Order: sequence, then structure tokens, then C-alpha cells
Amino acid sequence: MSKPAVHNRRLIVTGGVTALGLATALALAAPSAAGAQAHGQHKKVTVIADHLSNPRGLAPAPGGGLYLAEAGRGGQVCVAGGEQGTTCLGKTGSFDLVTKHGVKRIVTGLISGSGEGGVAAEGPVSVSRGPDGTFYGQFAGNTHIVPPKGAIPAKLRAAALAELGRLVRVSPHHSIKVVSNVGDQDWAWTDSHRKLALTSFPDSNPNAVLYSHGRWYVADAGANALAEVHRNGVAKVIAFFPVPKGSQSDSSVPTCVARGPDGALYVGELLGGFYSPGHARVWRVVPGHAPKVWATGLTTVQGCGFGRDGAFYATEYQVGGLNEDPAASPAGDVVRIDRHGHRTHLGAGKLFYPSGFAAGSDGAIYVSNCSIAPAAGLGPQLCKTGGQVVRIG
Repeated sequence: MSKPAVHNRRLIVTGGVTALGLATALALAAPSAAGAQAHGQHKKVTVIADHLSNPRGLAPAPGGGLYLAEAGRGGQVCVAGGEQGTTCLGKTGSFDLVTKHGVKRIVTGLISGSGEGGVAAEGPVSVSRGPDGTFYGQFAGNTHIVPPKGAIPAKLRAAALAELGRLVRVSPHHSIKVVSNVGDQDWAWTDSHRKLALTSFPDSNPNAVLYSHGRWYVADAGANALAEVHRNGVAKVIAFFPVPKGSQSDSSVPTCVARGPDGALYVGELLGGFYSPGHARVWRVVPGHAPKVWATGLTTVQGCGFGRDGAFYATEYQVGGLNEDPAASPAGDVVRIDRHGHRTHLGAGKLFYPSGFAAGSDGAIYVSNCSIAPAAGLGPQLCKTGGQVVRIG
């Protein structure tokens, strides 16, 4: 467990829209790697919150603040399995509010699983603003990855079963209520569609939620799909994202979803079938129609959205390609794609393992940086003040 949203991640190892915008003056240009020049731009990067544990998804909150999903630092109960060989479990995840006054933990004591030392945790991974002072949160994973009875303490197991893969509503009074077990429903969908990804299905790992126009949309990094969640909690897959022929992996790993100015949904992916740079794509999705590739030539997209300027922004987790080697570069970036397809790099040399994205009402953008670091950091030279939220602009 050393990176967010990998398609085959196991938090706990068990062993075993309408057509709006199709032809409208608001339709966005479709940029590609070819013909879209990359321009550098110097933007000030300011840390507005640090000493966070695995900060992931961001969303605008009323009053100019930000909601944040903090995946936590795992815990003291460790079991064999996970991408780092051992997964340590605890109830250290939270949903937060970040303002100029600091970080307020709104809901605490949520399930978290990490590598030893609290690195690369999974738990609460995404947030989206709702109506009337509410917001929605998404947990990673699904309950099929929970160990059997007796393998971990009963209360911890119960928390994992109650929270993993869940989409939840957080009220203005900070009470939490399950909207859907979308992770488990997506897992069941992959189980009945194994031919779409022979080496990785069945799997489910929800990584991003968007509440828009009265509906919820969840990008599932494990199911390689976008699901729409209905008011009765039923999750329906509305788009599957295939990989090109000859890919290294059979997974595209969709990681983020945003509503565009044209009314369509835009979904970014981590891999696009390849671990090397330049293969991640952005898909344009109009429910009821086949998804279409809108942008190419990106690398390890982990967060995305549109700014007040109408441009599309994507956070790139590792610009050198997805690489778990300790010697691999942790450098990340934010790529801005304007209406004409021109690209600007905003965070080169200043971001490390960035993840979530939010557009601020002030015209700036916000990113969760050092997104796999616990509050204590990754060492004296890297992310030494732990996970961060940074302002770019």
C-alpha cells in the first residue's frame, strides 16, 4: 500500500446526466497530447494545512473553506497482506473542514488501513458538497476484503464492514448516514463481468464521489467504471473504461469525476493500462452514450475538476509514471488544460504525491499534497510536515 487508487489494492487482505451539451456552444475543445503544447507558468504554492494523515479528496465548503477526506494513519492491529506486505488497521480516518482558522475534524474514528508507520492509508478518500449544509463522503474498498471473524478485534471488524465502500451523508450537525454500499455493488458488477478484466476482476475500490444535479457519481478505481447512485442506494454502472490493446495492465483505474461547463461528466484515470508516463486519459461521459476519450498524454491522474476560469485541471501523482521503487521520484504536478487545449504545468518541482483537487471561490486551486504521508511525514527530506493542503495561485 504505497499509492492511492491502484486497481488491485486491498485495504484488508482476506486470503482468499442527460444528453445536455452534446452539441452546445459550451462544449469544450477536445485536447490531445499531439498539438497541445505544454507551457510552464510560475504560480505561488502556499501550504494552508499540514501535519495531516494521508489527505485525499477535497471539495469547496460554504464560507470559502474546504471539506477534506483524511484517510488516517492505520492503527496498531496489523495483519499480513496489502501491497507493502502488512496492513495495519485502526479507526483514525476522518472527514474534516479546512479554513483559515485551521483544521476541524468533523467526523472522526473512521476505518483506516495503512502500511506500517501509517504510510499510504486507505479509508475516507473523497468528499463532495451537498445541499443545505450537508456534504457526502466516500470510503475506499469493499467488504469482501475484510478478514473473517477472529482475525482482528470484533469492534474493528464491525467498523470495516460498516464503512468500507460506503457512500455517506454528513449532516450540518455532523451526524453520518449511509447512502449506498456502492463498493460492494460495484464488486458484484465486476464479478459478473470478469471478461472485461481477466486478471483483476472481481474488484472494487471507489476513489471519488461527485454530487451534482441531485445525483451521486462514483469513480471506481478497482471496477474501472463510473457508477451513478440512485436515491434508493442502488448503484448502476453507466460507463466502463477499457484499456488499449497491448497494455501492460488490464485496468484504466479511474480516479476522479467532475461536471464540466457543458454538463457532461469528465473522468480522469491513473494508468490507462500503462505504468509509464503519458498514458493516462480523461474521458467525457454523457449518461446513455458511450464514453469518449477527451484528453490524452497525461500521467497518473489522481484528482481533477474545472476552475472558475472554465479550464480543466488534473493532479498528476507521479510525473515519472507510477513506480513503487523507493528510489523513484515522488514529484507530482497539476496540469491545466484550457478551452483551446493548451496545457500549463502549475506545480512542477513543488508537489509530491499530490491527490485531491478543488477549485476555490477565490480563483485559486487547492490540492492535497504528500497524500500518502502520515502526520509525522515520510522522512527528514520528504513531506517532513506530513500530509498537506496547498493553495496554488
